[in-house]
Amino acid sequence: MAIIPAHPRDAFIKNIFATIAPEIDILSSLFCFGMDSIWRKKLVELAKIQRGEKILDVCAGTGKLAFLLAGKASEQQGSVIGADFCQEMLEVAKKKLGADASRYVSFVLSDAKDLIFDDNVFDVVTVGFGMRNILDTSMALHEVHRVLKPGGRFYCLELTCPQTRWLMPFYNYYCFNIMPAVAKMVLNTDIPYNYLPRSIQAFPLADEFRHIIERCGFNDVKVYRLSFGIATIFEARKQTPI
Repeated sequence: MAIIPAHPRDAFIKNIFATIAPEIDILSSLFCFGMDSIWRKKLVELAKIQRGEKILDVCAGTGKLAFLLAGKASEQQGSVIGADFCQEMLEVAKKKLGADASRYVSFVLSDAKDLIFDDNVFDVVTVGFGMRNILDTSMALHEVHRVLKPGGRFYCLELTCPQTRWLMPFYNYYCFNIMPAVAKMVLNTDIPYNYLPRSIQAFPLADEFRHIIERCGFNDVKVYRLSFGIATIFEARKQTPI
């Protein structure tokens, strides 16, 4: 079921990603100096995919994380579903599907705040660089919790503001000046990459987001700060009933 955005900000964000879908893979890697691939690989390493596990990648976008997860899942007879609320992003992901990959990974249209899946279905749920784009992160986290099996694992990779004092002036200048200027040359608009640093700035600090995850029913929450805190991985579990 396609979800109609209920809030103007949802429509605004969907339009941003629809606009940049063809170029987002190149721009993301360019602006992160390729570090985004290293961060995704770290998430996959932490996930420790086991034999036969079913994995859901929420906010899958063009499928970069989903395909990495599928590489591990294929070795373990598992499977990956990538879900996103932007059809244009999913179309880019589907173009990457080869005959071999299609046995292990598929993509569906679904809003993170109202996932189309039944309760207690997945062993692992991931979100890569998507949580900060969700207006109601608690609603999305409750949905993740709902579709996870008891004992299931949740991994969220997100861009975050570094807390290293000497780095902040360089980081802010790069994000608020360099990135929009380059994006405007490529996209003929700087709106998407004016939005990006502001979405990072508005996202909760790591310890605060850890508490939000806990309030949404998860336990054993761990925080992994990467590259001076420019990116952060959050790991959590859905408690197994006693």
